[in-house]
Amino acid sequence: MLDVCGLAKTYGTGAEATQAIADISFGVREGELVCIVGPSGCGKTTLLRSMSGLLTPTSGTVSLLGDPVTAPPATMALVFQDYSRSLYPWMKVAKNVEFPLRRMRLGSQERRERVIGALESVGLAGFADKYPWQLSGGMQQRVAIARALAYRPEILLMDEPFASVDAQTRAELEDLVLDLRHQYGVTVVFVTHDIDESVYLADRVVILSSRPTVVKEVLDIDLPRPRHQVHTKELPEFARLRSYVFEEIMNSKAPDADNAAAGEAEAEHG
Repeated sequence: MLDVCGLAKTYGTGAEATQAIADISFGVREGELVCIVGPSGCGKTTLLRSMSGLLTPTSGTVSLLGDPVTAPPATMALVFQDYSRSLYPWMKVAKNVEFPLRRMRLGSQERRERVIGALESVGLAGFADKYPWQLSGGMQQRVAIARALAYRPEILLMDEPFASVDAQTRAELEDLVLDLRHQYGVTVVFVTHDIDESVYLADRVVILSSRPTVVKEVLDIDLPRPRHQVHTKELPEFARLRSYVFEEIMNSKAPDADNAAAGEAEAEHG
């Protein structure tokens, strides 16, 4: 469904150039949930932004259902890490969820039904008239997910969406993603720095190297579904897979990875 071929991205030129990703290739099949993990500063966010068409790669291609991705496709939705910046604080929850539907030729009744259905699916049916700042962090991220689902995407890209919430909320949101994936039949690409999260959620895990960033391995996660926060994580196979991914990441981690992460952040926001 989604094909990444030889993707590379360098910020700046000459002596000031910063290579975020070097040569990344992998595919995502329809209906899959694929997690992307790697050392700090390896360019996971740059990769996701390039895959979505928000960022133009230096070289390489991304295609969705055979069509090149040069701008955000109409069949794709994104959920970012910083929910406080992705939601409009002056709009009520329902209006935030409805906002991307304005680009679609939908009647007011259908827009309303999509908003109601999306909020119900993330457990926020009673919060349509609240403002984002009146909700907890986990609830705000549920609003962001509802907004993406109301758009009815074929593929959903998520950039470390649970990094800013507490452990209990993270577990609840992980299970929410698994439930919604089956309810909506959506393909999911999920970037995370949390190894346990990647093994718990994924059908396959794409393990990235340190810079210059390439794909070290695409690992099949053959754990039974449905997954359970306690039972799944108590399985010997879960522990084996978690340890394997951890070792692969640590073995490829560059000594200056933290400095590289800072450089990528500065390049993306500066």
